[in-house]
Amino acid sequence: MKKAIQFSFITLFAICSSVVSAQSMDEDQFYSENEPKVRPFRIGGKLGFPNLIGGNVEYVTPLLGDKLAVSADYSTISTDWIVPEEEEGYESSGDKLDFSYIEGGLNYYLFRPGSGLYVGASYGNIKIEGQMVRYSTESDRTEPGTGDIDFANGSFNLKLGAKLGGLFYFRPEVGYRFSALPESYDMEVVFDDGYTETQSYTFDTESSPQNLLYKGLIANIGLGFAF
Repeated sequence: MKKAIQFSFITLFAICSSVVSAQSMDEDQFYSENEPKVRPFRIGGKLGFPNLIGGNVEYVTPLLGDKLAVSADYSTISTDWIVPEEEEGYESSGDKLDFSYIEGGLNYYLFRPGSGLYVGASYGNIKIEGQMVRYSTESDRTEPGTGDIDFANGSFNLKLGAKLGGLFYFRPEVGYRFSALPESYDMEVVFDDGYTETQSYTFDTESSPQNLLYKGLIANIGLGFAF
């Protein structure tokens, strides 16, 4: 299953790149004499892994013939946004998880200034915070405890991507995180009487597509505009 999902992302990337690249090869004829060919500022959104869903900004510097760019990604997701506790008919378990991802790095465009195929190197940090309630214990306590999660995972990343288009662009990316997420996390559970113990919280590493977060795979699709 894992290999099939990875193959699907790579195949999608290859198809999109070949189709749009064929169109973008002739885009020079659409530029007027007064219009710059490189729009250095880019802003857009990304959907995929490890970003899940978030924003992206990029600036193409004049270095190396307008081929070196700096890039930053940011995502944040809270369980409160997905199912509000006050929704009628919904009984909250009380569990809360907040996910955030921040990444910064460099992209080098291989063939054309600020456009087309590029390789990227970056550093990204995944942070998960939350509170898990109603945790039982193996001791003789009858009341459940509350576990606090404060987990972070930083990783160096390598990526291959393509910025395809002019004013409006499409951006597929694939790559690898060298520090994948662990499958479990040791958290401290606190009980009402003040007793604490360490328990292991296991992340959902089986359900698709979020299981890709635990395999180190980078695969996302971005849309945006440049100016």
